[in-house]
Amino acid sequence: MVILKNSELEVELNAKGAEIIKIIGQHDQINYMWRRDPSLWASSAPILFPIVGALHNDECRIDGQTYHMTQHGFSRHNEYMTHQLSDTCVEFELTPNEDILKQYPYLFNLKVIYTLKGNTLECQCVVKNTDQKTIYFQIGGHPAFACPFMENESSNDYYVEFEKEETLDQKVIDVAHRAMSRTTKPFFDHEKRFFVRQALLDNDAIVFKDFQSSYVALKSINHQKAIYFHMKNYPHLGIWASKHVGGLLALEPWNGHGDYIDFDGEFKDKEGIISLELQQEFSCQFAIEIRQ
Repeated sequence: MVILKNSELEVELNAKGAEIIKIIGQHDQINYMWRRDPSLWASSAPILFPIVGALHNDECRIDGQTYHMTQHGFSRHNEYMTHQLSDTCVEFELTPNEDILKQYPYLFNLKVIYTLKGNTLECQCVVKNTDQKTIYFQIGGHPAFACPFMENESSNDYYVEFEKEETLDQKVIDVAHRAMSRTTKPFFDHEKRFFVRQALLDNDAIVFKDFQSSYVALKSINHQKAIYFHMKNYPHLGIWASKHVGGLLALEPWNGHGDYIDFDGEFKDKEGIISLELQQEFSCQFAIEIRQ
């Protein structure tokens, strides 16, 4: 485990998956991340790479050849190299190994850089093409926060608030087929917040695209504690809470999403795919601001 610490926060990170384990407020000693329970869900904040969501039958075609890859990709299952740069900054680095190349035939360098600044933990993901050809990928985050923050509360008192009023449709997930539907349905009409209700989330994640806000916040009607979740260079946002796993709400910034139910093309033709030429880099960032 890697620990980052300052006067505001103490953060625990795992080199496996470059994952956030805990974010503890130094003033209130609350862990604002979901308290991991391996019997329910063994993760807390996986980095999603090189896919977001699921592939049809966990398979994709790259240059006519079929490859097998499970939901959200292989990043979360792999041990990253660790470079602790200071008490408040660490860089995790992933490069292809033999198992990765069986799933994904591209050479790359993925860095996940965590930096603690005051009451905010920044996470920057940088992908570099180290191959001799164009590479294709999706990338996202999946931080799951405690909801409620404290044990004597109800999640029904919590709400998600966008920075700006939004008019948004929700992209619908076909749960039975683990695929994105082409269907959308109205969600916001010049509105900015909704209360956390399991019925809203029973059909997997709520997925938005092309929102105007640069952050969303998780708040309670009973106190001023809050999580402000900032996003840069992420066109999709997924919001997820499992009916089988209580006490969490995930705010997921995505570049791309799972296969559409009728998609039957090459990996490079997936919606939301990022193409990267030789030696080029792609960067995206989210930040978790804790207001104690």
